[in-house]
Amino acid sequence: MWVAAVIARWPVGLTFGDELGYIGQARLILDGRFRPGDDSLGIWVPTHGGTMVGQYPVFLALLVAPLFAVWPRLIFVIGVLAALGLAWGTAVVLRRWGRQPTWALLVLAHPTVIIMARTVMVDLMLATFAVGAWCALRIGRRTPAIILLAATVMAKPNGFLIAFALLAGEAATWLRARDDSGARARLWWAALGGAAGIAASAGLNLLSVGKLWYGYTHEFLGTPPFWPKYFPHTAPVHIASLLLLPPLLVAGAWPLWRRRQVGPLFVVAGLTSMMCFFFFVDRGRTPLETLAMSPRLILPVVAFLMVGYIDLLAQWATRWPRAARAIQVLLVIVPAGGALAISARHRAWQEPQAAARAAVAPLLASAGTKTLGITRAAMKAGALHDGPVVMVWEHATSGPPVVLCGTQSMSYREPGRIAACPLPDYDDRELNDGFHALTRRRP
Repeated sequence: MWVAAVIARWPVGLTFGDELGYIGQARLILDGRFRPGDDSLGIWVPTHGGTMVGQYPVFLALLVAPLFAVWPRLIFVIGVLAALGLAWGTAVVLRRWGRQPTWALLVLAHPTVIIMARTVMVDLMLATFAVGAWCALRIGRRTPAIILLAATVMAKPNGFLIAFALLAGEAATWLRARDDSGARARLWWAALGGAAGIAASAGLNLLSVGKLWYGYTHEFLGTPPFWPKYFPHTAPVHIASLLLLPPLLVAGAWPLWRRRQVGPLFVVAGLTSMMCFFFFVDRGRTPLETLAMSPRLILPVVAFLMVGYIDLLAQWATRWPRAARAIQVLLVIVPAGGALAISARHRAWQEPQAAARAAVAPLLASAGTKTLGITRAAMKAGALHDGPVVMVWEHATSGPPVVLCGTQSMSYREPGRIAACPLPDYDDRELNDGFHALTRRRP
């Protein structure tokens, strides 16, 4: 039912600006290269040598590229699979703890999980890898544990911290019982997975960036991205999300402590503390939207706390055995209903992007080309075009026959007019919701 709700309102556009970075890298990979040109779609940063490279790790782009080649909108399968994987890992842990695994469906009811499952973002995938690695360690599955820990490191730069926290948790477990051969084996698996992730990340960076570490830069800030001055701006938002969504989510730490699950607790403490000093936190147009979007950057923390939180709810539910059947029904209906409600609103916001792409399709056919030019404000709409895409910058004197132009901000949180469309030697046709189709004049 949850999957059906998402499919019924399948995404037709992009949500976050960061998605442009991943899709831009995926398009380059499909072209057989890693380095962008002057007109390449994406999010690029300069190196000290002056060349432009991708801002984000290339790992997600490698996963997305084959899906994009089949059908651009198929890339959103990545988020759905990540959400289902997170629920599955939670169910495995709950079953091991003697709980009814159906309770794991509550993971799919979390608004942030639903939103991120409809995007091409790495945050939900990172949470799934982390919980999956911990789950594999707990049930003694060596190969999945190593692979998932390596993937945790490769997915995002802060994945190294998460993998290290899980490794530290296994070390603490081994120190409490040094004669436990199973604890020693899990410690080695965690170390091997982390090391494999570091080596693979270095290799991918060498291919895509030309150096062993990431090309991610924040020079525009004037300070390091993690800095004390950002704490008053960021920390209250993260604290609110851990206290309110769901109510008293932080209480999920207690079952983890009681069951001596040290690794997840290290992740909760370490990643939350670190991100409270980060320069950025997601916000919406209203406090309620901010509450739903802000957990994105600490989603692994939310995922681990949800495991403990659900364990508490399942324990309390045993006090009302007569309500067991009704509770099981609610565990199915609530996540599916939430997915349908959020997906419907999300899809409605994206519809103008799809309408703009549909409107330029006959113009491209008339011009005898599949190459679409896009301006900066039309990047989210044009990124899912099923043919080549080239960027057309302001005051350009040449370009492809058809250009999709936007006059409104791409940002949901900061809407408003930001640009004009007319380009020299192009005719302007207004489409809808701030989108224009520009066609080159015939000589």
